[in-house]
Amino acid sequence: MSLDALVQLHETDERLAEINELKDGLPELLLEQENEFNEMNENQKNNTEKIDTLSKELTSYQNTLTDHNNKLEKYNDQLLQVTNNKEYDAVLLEIDHLKNLITDLNTQVSTININKKELESLIESNIPLIEELSNKINVNKNELSEKMAETDKEEALLSKHKTSLLKKITNTQHLSQYTKLFEKYGQGMAHIMRRSCNHCYTQLPPQLLVEIEYDKKIITCPSCSVFLYHKKDND
Repeated sequence: MSLDALVQLHETDERLAEINELKDGLPELLLEQENEFNEMNENQKNNTEKIDTLSKELTSYQNTLTDHNNKLEKYNDQLLQVTNNKEYDAVLLEIDHLKNLITDLNTQVSTININKKELESLIESNIPLIEELSNKINVNKNELSEKMAETDKEEALLSKHKTSLLKKITNTQHLSQYTKLFEKYGQGMAHIMRRSCNHCYTQLPPQLLVEIEYDKKIITCPSCSVFLYHKKDND
Protein backbone atom coordinates (compact mmCIF):
# COMPACT_ATOMS: atom_id res chain seq x y z
CA MET A 1 0.00 0.00 0.00
CA SER A 2 2.90 2.31 0.78
CA LEU A 3 4.28 2.04 -2.77
CA ASP A 4 0.85 2.59 -4.35
CA ALA A 5 0.27 5.60 -2.12
CA LEU A 6 3.67 7.02 -3.01
CA VAL A 7 2.96 6.58 -6.72
CA GLN A 8 -0.38 8.32 -6.33
CA LEU A 9 1.29 11.09 -4.35
CA HIS A 10 3.90 11.47 -7.10
CA GLU A 11 1.25 11.61 -9.84
CA THR A 12 -0.78 14.11 -7.80
CA ASP A 13 2.29 16.30 -7.29
CA GLU A 14 3.07 16.06 -11.02
CA ARG A 15 -0.40 17.32 -11.95
CA LEU A 16 -0.26 20.09 -9.33
CA ALA A 17 3.09 21.14 -10.81
CA GLU A 18 1.55 21.19 -14.30
CA ILE A 19 -1.30 23.39 -13.06
CA ASN A 20 1.18 25.68 -11.36
CA GLU A 21 3.13 25.88 -14.61
CA LEU A 22 -0.03 27.06 -16.36
CA LYS A 23 -0.07 30.06 -14.03
CA ASP A 24 3.11 31.21 -15.77
CA GLY A 25 4.68 32.59 -12.59
CA LEU A 26 1.75 34.97 -12.03
CA PRO A 27 1.14 34.08 -8.34
CA GLU A 28 4.77 34.86 -7.48
CA LEU A 29 4.70 38.03 -9.57
CA LEU A 30 1.45 39.13 -7.96
CA LEU A 31 2.83 38.53 -4.48
CA GLU A 32 5.90 40.61 -5.32
CA GLN A 33 3.80 43.40 -6.83
CA GLU A 34 1.34 43.45 -3.92
CA ASN A 35 4.20 43.60 -1.40
CA GLU A 36 5.71 46.50 -3.34
CA PHE A 37 2.29 48.19 -3.55
CA ASN A 38 1.75 47.84 0.21
CA GLU A 39 5.25 49.13 0.92
CA MET A 40 4.74 52.18 -1.31
CA ASN A 41 1.43 52.97 0.36
CA GLU A 42 3.01 52.55 3.79
CA ASN A 43 5.76 54.97 2.75
CA GLN A 44 3.13 57.45 1.55
CA LYS A 45 1.39 57.17 4.90
CA ASN A 46 4.63 57.62 6.85
CA ASN A 47 5.64 60.62 4.75
CA THR A 48 2.22 62.20 5.26
CA GLU A 49 2.58 61.72 9.01
CA LYS A 50 6.06 63.29 8.87
CA ILE A 51 4.58 66.30 7.06
CA ASP A 52 1.91 66.63 9.76
CA THR A 53 4.60 66.53 12.45
CA LEU A 54 6.69 69.11 10.60
CA SER A 55 3.64 71.34 10.16
CA LYS A 56 3.00 71.27 13.91
CA GLU A 57 6.65 72.09 14.58
CA LEU A 58 6.50 74.87 12.02
CA THR A 59 3.43 76.40 13.66
CA SER A 60 5.15 76.24 17.04
CA TYR A 61 8.34 77.86 15.72
CA GLN A 62 6.37 80.56 13.88
CA ASN A 63 4.42 81.39 17.01
CA THR A 64 7.65 81.61 19.01
CA LEU A 65 9.17 83.69 16.22
CA THR A 66 6.24 86.12 16.34
CA ASP A 67 6.58 86.34 20.10
CA HIS A 68 10.33 87.04 19.87
CA ASN A 69 9.84 89.66 17.17
CA ASN A 70 7.23 91.40 19.33
CA LYS A 71 9.64 91.37 22.26
CA LEU A 72 12.42 92.67 20.04
CA GLU A 73 10.24 95.53 18.93
CA LYS A 74 9.50 96.39 22.57
CA TYR A 75 13.18 96.27 23.50
CA ASN A 76 14.03 98.51 20.56
CA ASP A 77 11.43 101.01 21.79
CA GLN A 78 12.78 100.64 25.32
CA LEU A 79 16.30 101.30 24.06
CA LEU A 80 15.22 104.79 23.04
CA GLN A 81 13.93 105.51 26.51
CA VAL A 82 16.87 104.35 28.69
CA THR A 83 18.46 107.00 30.95
CA ASN A 84 21.88 105.49 31.73
CA ASN A 85 24.58 103.32 30.20
CA LYS A 86 23.98 100.36 32.52
CA GLU A 87 20.33 100.14 31.52
CA TYR A 88 21.31 100.69 27.89
CA ASP A 89 23.79 97.80 27.98
CA ALA A 90 21.25 95.50 29.65
CA VAL A 91 18.59 96.22 27.02
CA LEU A 92 21.16 95.87 24.24
CA LEU A 93 22.18 92.47 25.64
CA GLU A 94 18.56 91.32 25.57
CA ILE A 95 18.20 92.58 22.00
CA ASP A 96 21.31 90.66 20.87
CA HIS A 97 20.07 87.53 22.61
CA LEU A 98 16.67 87.81 20.91
CA LYS A 99 18.29 88.43 17.53
CA ASN A 100 20.31 85.22 17.92
CA LEU A 101 17.18 83.30 18.89
CA ILE A 102 15.31 84.73 15.91
CA THR A 103 18.17 83.81 13.56
CA ASP A 104 18.16 80.23 14.87
CA LEU A 105 14.38 80.03 14.59
CA ASN A 106 14.46 81.34 11.01
CA THR A 107 17.04 78.68 10.16
CA GLN A 108 14.85 75.98 11.68
CA VAL A 109 11.75 77.27 9.89
CA SER A 110 13.66 77.30 6.60
CA THR A 111 14.88 73.72 7.16
CA ILE A 112 11.37 72.52 8.01
CA ASN A 113 9.94 74.15 4.88
CA ILE A 114 12.62 72.49 2.74
CA ASN A 115 11.93 69.08 4.32
CA LYS A 116 8.19 69.54 3.86
CA LYS A 117 8.58 70.41 0.19
CA GLU A 118 10.83 67.39 -0.38
CA LEU A 119 8.32 65.06 1.27
CA GLU A 120 5.39 66.62 -0.60
CA SER A 121 7.29 66.27 -3.86
CA LEU A 122 8.09 62.63 -3.07
CA ILE A 123 4.44 61.87 -2.27
CA GLU A 124 3.32 63.57 -5.48
CA SER A 125 5.84 61.70 -7.63
CA ASN A 126 4.82 58.35 -6.12
CA ILE A 127 1.11 58.76 -6.91
CA PRO A 128 1.36 57.84 -10.62
CA LEU A 129 3.76 54.98 -9.78
CA ILE A 130 1.28 53.54 -7.28
CA GLU A 131 -1.57 53.91 -9.78
CA GLU A 132 0.49 52.20 -12.48
CA LEU A 133 1.38 49.33 -10.16
CA SER A 134 -2.25 49.00 -9.08
CA ASN A 135 -3.30 48.69 -12.73
CA LYS A 136 -0.65 46.01 -13.34
CA ILE A 137 -1.87 44.07 -10.31
CA ASN A 138 -5.46 44.17 -11.58
CA VAL A 139 -4.40 43.04 -15.06
CA ASN A 140 -2.37 40.15 -13.64
CA LYS A 141 -5.19 39.15 -11.29
CA ASN A 142 -7.62 39.02 -14.20
CA GLU A 143 -5.16 37.05 -16.31
CA LEU A 144 -4.56 34.59 -13.49
CA SER A 145 -8.31 34.20 -12.95
CA GLU A 146 -8.75 33.41 -16.64
CA LYS A 147 -5.92 30.88 -16.60
CA MET A 148 -7.29 29.20 -13.48
CA ALA A 149 -10.97 29.21 -14.43
CA GLU A 150 -10.75 25.63 -15.69
CA THR A 151 -8.27 24.26 -13.15
CA ASP A 152 -9.26 25.82 -9.81
CA LYS A 153 -11.68 23.01 -8.99
CA GLU A 154 -9.20 20.34 -10.07
CA GLU A 155 -6.42 21.93 -8.03
CA ALA A 156 -8.62 22.00 -4.92
CA LEU A 157 -9.53 18.32 -5.38
CA LEU A 158 -5.89 17.37 -5.95
CA SER A 159 -4.80 19.22 -2.82
CA LYS A 160 -7.48 17.41 -0.82
CA HIS A 161 -6.45 14.09 -2.34
CA LYS A 162 -2.79 14.79 -1.49
CA THR A 163 -3.70 15.43 2.16
CA SER A 164 -5.51 12.09 2.22
CA LEU A 165 -2.57 10.27 0.64
CA LEU A 166 -0.10 11.70 3.13
CA LYS A 167 -2.14 10.13 5.92
CA LYS A 168 -2.04 6.72 4.19
CA ILE A 169 1.75 6.61 3.92
CA THR A 170 2.63 5.08 7.26
CA ASN A 171 6.36 4.72 6.54
CA THR A 172 7.63 8.13 7.62
CA GLN A 173 11.14 7.36 6.37
CA HIS A 174 9.91 6.81 2.81
CA LEU A 175 7.75 9.91 2.98
CA SER A 176 10.61 12.00 4.36
CA GLN A 177 12.96 10.78 1.61
CA TYR A 178 10.33 11.42 -1.06
CA THR A 179 9.78 14.95 0.28
CA LYS A 180 13.51 15.74 0.26
CA LEU A 181 13.84 14.44 -3.32
CA PHE A 182 10.78 16.43 -4.37
CA GLU A 183 12.20 19.61 -2.88
CA LYS A 184 15.55 18.96 -4.57
CA TYR A 185 14.44 17.80 -8.02
CA GLY A 186 10.80 18.83 -8.27
CA GLN A 187 9.85 15.15 -8.24
CA GLY A 188 10.43 12.31 -5.80
CA MET A 189 9.60 9.40 -8.10
CA ALA A 190 10.13 8.37 -11.70
CA HIS A 191 8.69 5.56 -13.79
CA ILE A 192 10.72 3.21 -15.93
CA MET A 193 10.95 4.20 -19.59
CA ARG A 194 12.94 2.12 -22.10
CA ARG A 195 14.66 0.31 -19.23
CA SER A 196 15.88 3.62 -17.84
CA CYS A 197 15.01 5.99 -15.01
CA ASN A 198 12.68 8.58 -16.45
CA HIS A 199 14.27 11.25 -14.26
CA CYS A 200 18.00 10.92 -14.96
CA TYR A 201 17.75 8.51 -17.96
CA THR A 202 20.27 6.12 -16.44
CA GLN A 203 20.09 2.59 -17.90
CA LEU A 204 18.97 0.17 -15.19
CA PRO A 205 20.21 -3.40 -14.58
CA PRO A 206 17.79 -6.17 -15.73
CA GLN A 207 17.50 -7.64 -12.22
CA LEU A 208 16.51 -4.24 -10.83
CA LEU A 209 13.87 -3.86 -13.54
CA VAL A 210 12.37 -7.22 -12.58
CA GLU A 211 12.29 -6.31 -8.90
CA ILE A 212 10.58 -3.00 -9.65
CA GLU A 213 7.96 -4.51 -11.96
CA TYR A 214 7.08 -7.71 -10.12
CA ASP A 215 8.22 -7.49 -6.52
CA LYS A 216 6.53 -4.12 -5.94
CA LYS A 217 9.44 -3.08 -3.74
CA ILE A 218 10.30 0.52 -2.98
CA ILE A 219 13.58 0.86 -4.86
CA THR A 220 15.62 3.98 -5.56
CA CYS A 221 17.50 4.84 -8.73
CA PRO A 222 21.21 3.98 -8.26
CA SER A 223 22.13 7.23 -9.99
CA CYS A 224 19.75 10.03 -8.86
CA SER A 225 18.15 8.27 -5.82
CA VAL A 226 14.51 8.98 -6.77
CA PHE A 227 12.00 6.21 -6.09
CA LEU A 228 11.35 4.05 -9.14
CA TYR A 229 8.10 2.41 -10.20
CA HIS A 230 6.74 0.47 -13.15
CA LYS A 231 4.11 2.28 -15.15
CA LYS A 232 1.67 0.16 -17.15
CA ASP A 233 1.24 0.98 -20.81
CA ASN A 234 -2.43 1.92 -20.34
CA ASP A 235 -1.69 4.27 -17.38
